[in-house]
Amino acid sequence: MPGSSPLSLIASLREALEAARGVRSRNDLVFALDRIAAVISEGLGYRSVTINLHRPAWDDFEASTVHGPEDARLARLGKTSSWEQWAPHLAARFERRGAHVVPDENLLLAVMRRGNGDVLGIISVDEPLDGRRPADDDCDRLVSLTQIAALAVEQAADADRDASHRSALDRLLSLSLLTGEQRRRAGVLQAVCTGICETLGFQRAAILLAENGGLMRPAATAGWTMHDPVFAHLAFTLTQFEPILAPVYERHGCHLLTREDAEGTLNMQATVYRSQANGRGPYAWERHWLVVGLRDASGELRGVIWVDDPTDRLIPGRERLQVLRLFADHAAGALDASRAGEKLPKPFADHDPLTGLANRAKLAERLRHALQRTKRAEKTVAVLFIDLDNFQHTNDTLGHHAGDELLRISAARIDEDLRPGDTVARFGGDEFVALCEDVGSAEEAMDVAERLRLLLAEPIPLATGVAQLTASIGVALPDRPDRSAEALLQAADRAMYEAKAAGRDAARLATPGAGWP
Repeated sequence: MPGSSPLSLIASLREALEAARGVRSRNDLVFALDRIAAVISEGLGYRSVTINLHRPAWDDFEASTVHGPEDARLARLGKTSSWEQWAPHLAARFERRGAHVVPDENLLLAVMRRGNGDVLGIISVDEPLDGRRPADDDCDRLVSLTQIAALAVEQAADADRDASHRSALDRLLSLSLLTGEQRRRAGVLQAVCTGICETLGFQRAAILLAENGGLMRPAATAGWTMHDPVFAHLAFTLTQFEPILAPVYERHGCHLLTREDAEGTLNMQATVYRSQANGRGPYAWERHWLVVGLRDASGELRGVIWVDDPTDRLIPGRERLQVLRLFADHAAGALDASRAGEKLPKPFADHDPLTGLANRAKLAERLRHALQRTKRAEKTVAVLFIDLDNFQHTNDTLGHHAGDELLRISAARIDEDLRPGDTVARFGGDEFVALCEDVGSAEEAMDVAERLRLLLAEPIPLATGVAQLTASIGVALPDRPDRSAEALLQAADRAMYEAKAAGRDAARLATPGAGWP
């Protein structure tokens, strides 16, 4: 930074870091990157700074932020570029102290990366004001500011993902609370399809059933019509379709295949359907097939959920697939109920099969009853929303069987620590909810959360090694007598995400007006 004092350098870095840490949405990201680009331009003495963000759906880069003269902004903003265009500038011979200096073009570059090394973008600066070549200090400072920009991009992505996850869990909860005619098979199946599209970002969803051994036909749809020609082309029996659900294609309880694998598995002689929302590159959705089997309590296949056309044009990640599996559980429960002539299938309504804990439906029922009792009592209830931090990394490292054992042990620790009258439920994936009754105060509830946090952090011996996890916990108590069960769960869920945002391994209390729906 030509002519800059150490204090001004520190002030600039602090300003950029504060902008990055303040990112909670895509709008925040625009402001933060504008500010970071200005800091780079002013501090390093370059006329133009361009932040090119990687677009995973297309595996290319888009100039999302341009700081400099108006003509440069108009010429560059929104322009896309390919890996091939950047590759010559990122050659090893141009590398210096983590940046890349291309002397013939007066160009200085730095690559933005995630913590796992994946590329998030490229920052390019050119047109030095004094005509000099960058010094080592300039490279160091650009690399530092590039890391701050990467933090801002990750913060925005995390915020989007968390908001989507919360929305999906809220919708799942609302499915558990359906009453009357809505709870019957047709109502649940349609609500599942609609929920998948509206909260998981798919443009199309269908539940295909084969009654009495016949051909699969749509029982509910969203984005497709019930009479869409595609269903006539996919007229298979469940026996014919079941190879699609082979373990080799399984991902987090769902089955994901390339179009070629799907058509080959079903011995289809021609392509009868192609996705519309496709991308390009290793992360992109390219006419994939994504289905989830619907099985009854005995394991018999009853049908499938088929989803397509993700709005972001990306292959869905772990969290979206896990929640999709949970939507499928609701659909399977409705099918079991209709077969048994009941409004709720007993095994589905009571317990999670992996951990033996209450499931969401049972939790919702007990929470409603507990809230009714508080209206006649001096004490209240507390909901603790517990998420195991970085569980997926441990699951991937030690294997899925070890992951299941981790969930069972963690569930047992929570259950054994609470009082006999309290309820512990597996809410889905690596999330649990504890319902504590007869709670005297928020401080008492936070003491319970802190005790559970420390308990869950203790090492867990497994056959494949020793695992150690932490937990983020959100705590909510009703702030008024008419608080609903759904609102209390949502408040605890949001407080849990605040604990995660604060660095994980923490507990946070939801306060009225901050985190309440």
